[in-house]
Order: sequence, then C-alpha cells, then structure tokens
Amino acid sequence: MPSNKAVRLFGSALLALLFAVHAPALAAPAEAEGVALIDEGGAARARQLAIRDALDQLGLRSAARVDVAAGSGTKPAGKTLESSRVQPAAEFDNYTVVREWQTGQLLHVRVAVKEEEARPRGNVNLAYRKKIVVTPFHVRRSPQLDDIDNIATRLPQELLRRMGETGKFLGKDSPYVIAPGTTGPAADTAAVRRLAALYDSQFVVSGEIVDASNFGKPAYYGLVKKDARRIEIAFYVHDGLSGALVARRTVVAEGVGERRIGRDKPFGSASFAATPFGGAILRALDEGIAAIAQDIAPLPFMAKVVQVQGERIFIDAGSTSSVTPGDQLVLYRLDSRQQVYGNDPLVPLGTVEAPLGTVSIVQVQPGFAIGKIEPASAAKQVSAGDLVRFDVAVGP
Repeated sequence: MPSNKAVRLFGSALLALLFAVHAPALAAPAEAEGVALIDEGGAARARQLAIRDALDQLGLRSAARVDVAAGSGTKPAGKTLESSRVQPAAEFDNYTVVREWQTGQLLHVRVAVKEEEARPRGNVNLAYRKKIVVTPFHVRRSPQLDDIDNIATRLPQELLRRMGETGKFLGKDSPYVIAPGTTGPAADTAAVRRLAALYDSQFVVSGEIVDASNFGKPAYYGLVKKDARRIEIAFYVHDGLSGALVARRTVVAEGVGERRIGRDKPFGSASFAATPFGGAILRALDEGIAAIAQDIAPLPFMAKVVQVQGERIFIDAGSTSSVTPGDQLVLYRLDSRQQVYGNDPLVPLGTVEAPLGTVSIVQVQPGFAIGKIEPASAAKQVSAGDLVRFDVAVGP
C-alpha cells in the first residue's frame, strides 16, 4: 500500500508530464535580414522597404505560392524550359527589429518574428514591375497650349509618376524626344532601341498632344453655347529590344467653362486639377495610363544579363522589380546574325533568339539579382547582354 506522500509525488510527476506534452513549445523567434537602397525617399522609406523585404523572406519560409508560366516549349532532349516564381503566401503583423546598419547606400534591417503567428496572405501579387522610359511628348500645335507651363515635359513626367504609383512599373524620364512619324508613332526603330539601352528599359513610352482647341459646346437645348476646350493625346509604346510599336492609344477629354488655365498653376497640382481644362487633361492622362497598363500586362517580363561568374549570373532587375529568391527565368541568347526583316530591308523587325537554359534566382538586391544557371554546362555560352524572361521558351 503506497503512502500518501508517494501518491502525492506520483501525482505531481504525472501533472508535470501532461503539461509538458500538451503545452505549446516555446520556439525561438525566426530572423531574416532585409535590404533596401537609400534614395530620394530617404532612410525612413528605405527602412520600411528593408523591413518589408525581411518579412517577405520570413513569409516564404512559412508558406509559399508558386506560379508557373503556361506553355510547352521543349529542347531536343525533351526537357521543358519553364518560368516560375515564388511568393510568400503568409505574412506577419508583429515583428521586432533586432539590428539595423548601413553599408554604402544600402540599409540593412534584421527582423525577428514568431512563426506561429503567421497568417495567410491575401491578394498575392505575381506580377513583375517592368522598366519603362518616358520621353517628352510632341506638341502638334504649340500656340494652343501657351497657357500651360511646358506641357511637353510636364505631362510625361506626371504620366511617369502615376504609372509608378500603380506598382506595375519602374520608370525613368528622358530629355530626348522621339520624333513621331507621319502616321503618329516613331518610325526610327534604331532611335527607340538606343534610348531603351541608354536608360536600361524594356519599353519606351512616347506620345503626341494632337489637339487642345477651344469650341462652343451647346447647352440648354442648343439655345446657348458654353466655352469649352478639348484635349486629344496619343500614347505610343515601343518594345525597347526591337524598336517595334506594341501599343497605340488615343484619348479625348473635354473641359467646359473656360478657355485658359494660366502658367501660374503647376501641371498636375491641385490648382491645375481644379480648373475644367486641367481636370480634363488629367482624366485623359489616367485613361491613357490604364490603357497602356492593359496593353503591357500580357507581354513577358524581361531583364538583361550584366555579369557572368562561373555558373552564377547577375541580371539588371532586383527586389524593386519584384524579383524574388526562388524565381526561375528562361535564359536566351540573341543571334545578331539572324535578323528578321519585313517590307523595309533597312529596318529589322527583330532578332532570332535561342534558349540556353534556365536561371534560378538565389540572391536579390534592390537593383540586381544573382541566379544560378541550369544546366551548368550552359554557363560557358552565356555572356553579358543575353536575356532572361518570365515565359516558356520554344527550343530549337
């Protein structure tokens, strides 16, 4: 017969065992390091981006979503070359900044989270941010717009700012004008290619302000006419690699109630937008941006190889383009000896491409990413200037 003391000791041990079995394990916090470039937004903005980068990495560890590009390209050996990308499907609301430091223009932030606090992430964005360069717009009738301060450059600059805010584009503005042809878009494809190369951009956006005339708009059943003014803007998007026109849109909007805006109202400002014609211009701009984004969306994301180090390559797109470790891109070699021509024997339509393999992204910085070439035997064929794309390659 056990004593009361023995029973009490056995009971205490049993309770301790049950608690150890059923109590949640106190796991050590998970940590990751995020990096961001300190640019015009300053250190505060860079800190937010670095923290977001670290949290995305931690989200990938907890749960990931993979998107594979559709298609069926194969090489002679029967191997399919596919593009795919990985994005976090989990996120964290609570985190702790463990350490923060700076190397050159890069800000590093190390963040810690409790992995058991991860929650599913909604609206996973699988789109890469494509690089564009925007040129000054050609003004067909300059005297019509003498009441607006330098609309030829202010309008494309505002277009670039608004396109950047969509989260779909990384943009630069150029002071170089691409002269439109007789039918509207530029016919000089060589100039388009040079501009894209100069500004490291996949697409070149240009345009023309076709009309900004005054007219009398009928009102009150046609008994009177009100002062009105229309704006007609043509938008052109060219592929930077071939110089070919890939999108063309024309937008018309009207402002009723005035004839002149005044150079004292900065383009795109609140005072500018408050005028009937200024508001019409900005509505036309937003309509054009929406159309351009729709036209570019189905076109594949592309980046260039800038360095090759053994089996590793460096591409000119990084976290600012939404490139993520684990992404897989198809690697192409351009054959300058095989240019394709149409009716004009002096203007090539493009260059024949040969798929070499795939690149798996292993490290990402704001402006570039490092990838590993697969198969490794293809590394000897790769050089700076080759391309990577998010699509399926049709093998030779």
